[in-house]
Amino acid sequence: MSKTVLDKAKELAGVIAQSPEYIAMRATEDAASQDEALAALFVRYDAIHRQIEEATLKKEPDFDLIGVKTRELDEVMEPIKAHPLYQALVKSRKEFSDMMAQVNAELSGVLNPGGSQGGCSGNCASCGGCG
Repeated sequence: MSKTVLDKAKELAGVIAQSPEYIAMRATEDAASQDEALAALFVRYDAIHRQIEEATLKKEPDFDLIGVKTRELDEVMEPIKAHPLYQALVKSRKEFSDMMAQVNAELSGVLNPGGSQGGCSGNCASCGGCG
């Protein structure tokens, strides 16, 4: 692999790490992980989720228990979703994801010009235009 390509990838990663979207997401993740109430809810959520997995993997699953635990999981998820830090976390992750989608679209556009605008997609299996 070309050293230039790797160097540019590292440079891009550095620019992304300095973006407001990435910085905001990391700060929100840190704040959420340090919030004791939110952390306790996630611990409870994980424990119930593990119980559901274990019950599901048994040779003869107890579907009544799985139903009860699934409802418990839904009940725990309500205060998680209502927590302001969780809402901020979801928002900051979406903003970062949207930015990364734009970066990926730009890369795709350069590497595959006209791909989704009716040009060559690079997938010859669905095309008879070149031959």
